[in-house]
Parts: sequence; C-alpha cells; structure tokens
Amino acid sequence: MANDNRAELRQVIAQITSIDAVVAIEVSTMLGGLSSIEAREQQLTAAAQTVSTQPSKIALIGVYGGLTPRGSWYGSSLSGIAASATRAADDADVAGIVADVDSPGGTVSGTAEAAAAFAYAASKKPVVAVVNTLAASAAYWIASQASELVISPSGDVGSIGAMIMHQDISGWLEQVGMKMTLIRSEQSPMKNEAHPFAPLSDEARTFLQGRANAAGGDFVKAVAAGRKVSQAKVKDEFGQGRVFGAKEAMARGMVDRVATPRQRDRRHGCRHAEPHGLAPSLRADVRLAFPENLGCPPASPDSGSAGSRSGVITGEG
Repeated sequence: MANDNRAELRQVIAQITSIDAVVAIEVSTMLGGLSSIEAREQQLTAAAQTVSTQPSKIALIGVYGGLTPRGSWYGSSLSGIAASATRAADDADVAGIVADVDSPGGTVSGTAEAAAAFAYAASKKPVVAVVNTLAASAAYWIASQASELVISPSGDVGSIGAMIMHQDISGWLEQVGMKMTLIRSEQSPMKNEAHPFAPLSDEARTFLQGRANAAGGDFVKAVAAGRKVSQAKVKDEFGQGRVFGAKEAMARGMVDRVATPRQRDRRHGCRHAEPHGLAPSLRADVRLAFPENLGCPPASPDSGSAGSRSGVITGEG
C-alpha cells in the first residue's frame, strides 16, 4: 500500500513540475527525501532476510535427589522433568538440552514418562546428560535416553532394575503383646496383602515378583533403546543391578565419555571458561546463563554473568 501511495505522489509531483518550472526546483527536495526513504526500506528488508534463524539457546534440566511423580523437598519432580524436556524439544529457539544429573533414583511411577520425554527430545535435537555425580536406578533410566552421556571421574551409574521391599514386624508385635487384625471387604480379599503385620504369603510374593519383573523389563528395554545396544547386552553387561564407577561404566558402554569438571565446563558452554565448544552434538556458540547448575567455577567479576538465574544457555551474539 505504501508503494502505491508513493507512486501516486510521484505522478502528482510530475504534473505540478510540468506546469511550473519554479515549483519543480522546490519539489525536487521532496523527491530526494522520498528516494532516501525507499532506499532505507530496501536496506532493512535485505538485512532482515540475512538474519540467522538458527536456534540460540540450550535448556538446562536438573535431575536431583529422590525422584517422585510430583517432587518433594529432597528430590526433583518426574512430571516436571518430563514437561521440561517436552517443552524444550518443541521450542524452535532451543538448540539442545543439557541434563544435570545427581540422583540415587526414585519411584517407578513417573520414571517411564520422564525417560520417554527425554527420548522424544533426543529424536529432535541433541540431548547431553551430565552425571555429576550419580545416576542410579530411575536417574540412569532417564539419563540413558540422552544423545550423549557424560560422567564425572568420581561419578557412578547403574542400578538397573526394580525392587519391592516388604517388612515383617509380626515377631516384634508378638514380643510386645500386640496383635493386628485386618478386616477387608468381601469383594477384595487381596487388598493390602503385603501388609507388615504378618509374613508375606506365597501368593502375594508371586504377584509382587511379577510387578517387579515387569518394571525391570521396561527398564532394560528403555536403556537398550537409549544406549543403542541389545537388551541382552544390558542384561548381561550393565551390572544386573550393580552400580559402577566412571572407568568401569565407560568400559561397559554405559556412558560415552568421562570428563573432569573443568573439561565438562569448557565443553558445555560456561562463558568464563576457556572456549572449547560444546559436546560433539552441540557445536554452537552459546553460553550458560546459570553455570553453577553444572558445577561451573564462579564467574569472575567482569564475566558479565553475575546475578543470572536463568535455566537457559543463551547465544553470545
């Protein structure tokens, strides 16, 4: 529309100048200004077309403490981890994801969903899990879905499998002279069959064993898919429930790389660290806006990152 109006204005000016030569001199300045505006707009259009549309941020997701579906004061929320991973995966401005992992594991409930969210993210963009310093059980289930799994030299990973504990306090109750009586509805004779007031029945043990086997099977299947190995390898070589240190885990293929804190900082974008790029899957000019989440050393006073509380690595430019 603006171009049409300017064309009409040029026609009017041309008609006026053809009638009066004196006016022609005065309106020549108007034509010069109009040409300058058009040239400037052409420059802006050309500049806009050359601006990079590449993503410039990296999302940081913490996996800490005892993992539960809704989280608690002692551990991260599995549903929150899943939501963060999915959001980062679908955000066009996020180039990749870094998961900072320090957890002994958690509940079966919610873990499969969190791991699936990490697998989904890894199918769309690079995901680097940094074990700093523990990824056991549920935490390893999640971390194993990353594109790359990095472990600190003193770190530990593993504890693949599921476990159900039953406590029998019937002997203690007998010693103190106390007897517990359970009254169940007739429709539910198996309700709370794993109560602690009597030895576990064979039938209840068989049922619980089946639940543990099912969860453990899902765990093995997910790790095999995430680490891109066979389920047989996971069952035979990934510890059968044991936890391994960095060197042993590396030898068994449970992690991709062992890195010292300083090496990890350089490869994962601490702005004040010596430039070294990111992990092979995250080669981008980015920096971590909240470096302490990955154990980066304190920033120098002139580093420009003091006071930042963002959970995102932002582009330097």
